[in-house]
Order: sequence, then C-alpha cells, then structure tokens
Amino acid sequence: MTLTQFIEDSFAKEHEFLMDAVHDLTHQELVFRAGPEANNINWLLWHMFRVEDMWIQFFIKKEAEIWERDGWNEKFGLPTRDNGFEHTPEQVANFPTLDLKELLAYGESLRAATLEYLRSLNAEDFEMVPRERRPEMSVGQIFRQIVGEFYQHQGHISYIKGLARSGAKSA
Repeated sequence: MTLTQFIEDSFAKEHEFLMDAVHDLTHQELVFRAGPEANNINWLLWHMFRVEDMWIQFFIKKEAEIWERDGWNEKFGLPTRDNGFEHTPEQVANFPTLDLKELLAYGESLRAATLEYLRSLNAEDFEMVPRERRPEMSVGQIFRQIVGEFYQHQGHISYIKGLARSGAKSA
C-alpha cells in the first residue's frame, strides 16, 4: 500500500464512520452542547470541513478555498476566512444552525477536490513545504494533521450524539 492509498483509505473509513454518526441526527442532537464550553455537532462538522478546505486549497495549493470559490460562504451567510480556530464558547453558542444536508454537500465537494489533489501527488511531493513561514508543515504532515483531526472530531460527534440520546441536559 502506498502512502496515497493509505491516506485515501483513511479518509474513506472516516467518511463511513461520519455518515453512520450523522445520518439520523435530529435537530436537537445537531445543536446539543454538553456544557457551556462544549462544541456541538453542527459547529464540529463545519469546522472539520473548513479546516480541510483551508489546509489543502489555501495553504498547500494557494488557491481560493472551495468555501468561497463555490459560494458556500454565501449560501450559509458566514465569513469567507473563518474556520473555527480559536472560537470562544460564546461564538460556538451563537453559531447558526446550518442545514445538515447542505453542510454535508459542502463536505462531499471538498473531499472530492482533496482526493483529486492527493491522487496527483508522487512520493516526493509529500516532503514539499508549501509555506516558508511554516517549515514544520510539509504536505505529508498536513495530510497527517487532517486525518488525525477528522478521527478526533468524528469521535467527538459520536460521543455528543450518545450524550444527547442518553437524556443528558444541553447547556
């Protein structure tokens, strides 16, 4: 198995887990917050997709993010450059509830572009450092970061869904 195949397989498995977790979400589960400083599934999904878009499209390829290029920011009425980094609990609490089907469609569009880029890489490309000001972040390290974050947030989503279904009170 090549590195590209491993990353693609990791993305496919993560997508399977994610779709299993979100396919039957209710509105209440989508916005459930376990505490006043906790994230909800709605925000986590948006953040996951926005971060992948930022890393691949903007950081590596130095192109407009799909969020902006395809007008998703306008569809959702959200800022172009925001991706949730350093959001405060108040920002998460006040984050608008997004249409789940539309948000997942953005994620699908984004993932298709990520996979297209991934499949274009050769082994040496993973060592490339796209931004001189971030020499610690090679293309390979960025893909590792994305995979790690997606599995981490996927776990958060499943856990939050379980809490919401257990009858726990939302913040």
